[in-house]
Amino acid sequence: MSVNLNMNRSIASWASRRSMCLPGLARCHSSLVAPCRVSRAATRLACTHSHTKADTYTITTPLYYVNAKPHMGSSYPTIAADVLARFQRLLGKRVRFLTGTDEHGEKIALAAAARSMSPQEHCDNIVQAYKELWTKLDIAYDGFIRTTDSQHEALVQEVLQRVWDKGDIYKASYSGWYCIDCEEYKDDKEMDAEHNCPTHRRPCQHREEENYFFALSKYQAQLEQLLEGGEGFVQPASRRNEVLGWVREGVRDFSISRSAVQWGIPMRQDPSHTVYVWFDALNGYLSGLLPLTDQPSSSNGDASSSSIDTALAQGWPADVHVIGKDILRFHAIYWPGMLM
Repeated sequence: MSVNLNMNRSIASWASRRSMCLPGLARCHSSLVAPCRVSRAATRLACTHSHTKADTYTITTPLYYVNAKPHMGSSYPTIAADVLARFQRLLGKRVRFLTGTDEHGEKIALAAAARSMSPQEHCDNIVQAYKELWTKLDIAYDGFIRTTDSQHEALVQEVLQRVWDKGDIYKASYSGWYCIDCEEYKDDKEMDAEHNCPTHRRPCQHREEENYFFALSKYQAQLEQLLEGGEGFVQPASRRNEVLGWVREGVRDFSISRSAVQWGIPMRQDPSHTVYVWFDALNGYLSGLLPLTDQPSSSNGDASSSSIDTALAQGWPADVHVIGKDILRFHAIYWPGMLM
C-alpha cells in the first residue's frame, strides 16, 4: 500500500496558514484528481502562459534505497505519482515530479562490500538500473535526486547549520536495538522475543553510541495539532490514525548522526560524525527542486547564496509525497518536525 502525504494541507494546521519554519516557504494549493493515461510527449508540452505559485504542482516518490535493484515495490508508487503528474500537466500546471535515490548509510556500504565494489560504484550501478526501468515504464519525471550529488550535500549542510543555530541539536549517548535494514533503533515492543525486526524478520543489533540528536520532542504539541487538525495530511485515514497514535504516545528525539558510519555526509560541526541517513535523505525533497548546476550554492549560511531559499522558490511545499507504509514514521513525524 502507498500512502499520500499532502504537504500543502499540512500548512493549514500551523504557521497561521502561511508558512513553515524554513524561511520563505510559500503557500500553494493542491488537488487530488482522477488519473488519466496520456503519453509522455503529450504531457511534456511547454505551457505558453506564466505561472503563479498556485499554478505549481509538486509531487514526489520516495527516494529509493540503493541496497538492491528496483522491484515492484518501487515501481508501484512511481507509476501512481506519474499518473497524477501527467493529469496536472494537462490542467496547465507547472509540475515538478521528483523521484530519486537514497545512497548513503551503513546498509549501502555493506551491500557494496558484498559486491566487491566501492560504495560510489555500487550506487552508480543501481541508479542506472532505476533510470533504465523508469525509461521502460515511460515515467515522465522532472527531476532525479541523488543524495550523493554535490548540490544535495550542500543543501543538507545548510539545513543542518540552520537547525544547529536554532538550538535543536545536542550530543548524547544512546543504547538500544538497531535494525540495519530500517536504519532505525527499535523499541522492545516493536520486536519479538528474539529482538527480530518485524519488517525485515532479521535480528537487530544491540549498540551503544554517542551521537547528535534532533530535539523532536520540542515539537510535540505542534505535531499533534498538525495531525488532529489536518485530516488530509496523511491518507488513507487508517494511516493517519496510526501516526496520530504514535505522536500521542509521546515523540522522542532522534539521532541525526553516526560516528561509526563512514559512507555519509560529514558533519561540519564535528567531522568525526556523518549525517544520519534519514536526516540526509528527507532533505532530498528540497534539493530536488534546485536548478541543475555544476557549482552548488554555498552552505555557509550566507542568505545571499542560500540553497534552501533557491529550492523554496521552485515549487515548495510539495503537494503530495507518495510513500510506502514502512517509511511512514519518518515522513509523517520526523520530516514535519525538521521543517518546524
